[in-house]
Amino acid sequence: MQLVINGSFWGQPNVGSGQYLHGLVRWLPQVAPRHRYLLLTPAHGSEGPPPPPGVTLVRVRTPLDRVGRNLAKLAFEQVAMPYHAWQLTRRQGVALLLTPYFAPPLWSPLPTVTTVGDLIPLLLPEYRGGFHVRLYMALVRRAVRRSNHLLTFSNHSRTDILRNLHIPAQQVTAIFLAPSEHYCLGDRAAARDYVARRYGIGGPFIYYVGGLDARKNVTMLIRAFALLRGRGVQATLVIAGRALGRDRQLFPDLDAMIADMELGLSVRRVEVSYEEGPLFYRACTIFAFPSRYEGFGLPPLEAMACGAPVVVSDASSLPEVVGPAALRVAPDDLVGWAATLGRLLGDAELREELSTQGLTHVARFSYQRVAEQTIALLERIVG
Repeated sequence: MQLVINGSFWGQPNVGSGQYLHGLVRWLPQVAPRHRYLLLTPAHGSEGPPPPPGVTLVRVRTPLDRVGRNLAKLAFEQVAMPYHAWQLTRRQGVALLLTPYFAPPLWSPLPTVTTVGDLIPLLLPEYRGGFHVRLYMALVRRAVRRSNHLLTFSNHSRTDILRNLHIPAQQVTAIFLAPSEHYCLGDRAAARDYVARRYGIGGPFIYYVGGLDARKNVTMLIRAFALLRGRGVQATLVIAGRALGRDRQLFPDLDAMIADMELGLSVRRVEVSYEEGPLFYRACTIFAFPSRYEGFGLPPLEAMACGAPVVVSDASSLPEVVGPAALRVAPDDLVGWAATLGRLLGDAELREELSTQGLTHVARFSYQRVAEQTIALLERIVG
């Protein structure tokens, strides 16, 4: 089988879709070397690293590459990529096209499998965007119904897809994601020392990373932390990342909120590089993830892989992702979040128990397993 893969995110290995693409492309040739793998990437994007052995990378140009990034993206997805896939595979027997994100071509000469990680732009009003975004989503929503099969990352997302896209149940499969090997257990004491020296963050701290948009519910975490501080709990809240837009409905003004609540001395905003990500997971006292909606939710698993005790919201896909290895609180239970965080901060034995459970739980997830399950499905489709 010749597997043609849409490599739009190949040049963005640190974003969610890029991590997924890189994990698949690295492991597919290892678990199924009997197949041929062709990675098509857009010429208008960043190049990314060389592909692994067993994978051929082709940069594809479109007439719209110099017109604008959005138009070039659309031309690649809808015209250039399926056309080149057909040209490159028509003499090489059975072929299949894999689009590993929510943007399959409306027409494809090859059987198509599309990964739909979540339906956030369709389900959450604040994420629907302007006219052009809604027009684009209408296109891909129609195109995804023409795919031969859909992949998604959780049973919760699968249910959303069945309910909202009206796809037959036998055409949607959930394959859980995995944290990359970059996130692993290390010397937690050394990590705490490094974070204290490099960032001036010492003592116990609650850590959050994973986006600052509205559904991530970071404002609730800040309010819960304020309750803790009001009760005399001595700790720091560390929030990583920055807002990716200026729309206050989509990206709440966290700095203004922190100032209004007079938390400036106990809440730290930091930029954490991909390389230093594991250090913060290892150094933190608790990792908190209060998101209201996730198609999967990788940060809790990344934190577990680094040995952090984890608290997540009891919502969307998160319960099935963390299983019994994390504490869970309803996303809008402010008092419950404050009580749970306070309990964990004061109970070293419980933190150690959660850390051990988390390491055992996350060991079940790997990109080798993702690749094995994915190739088994693709072989069944072309078979």
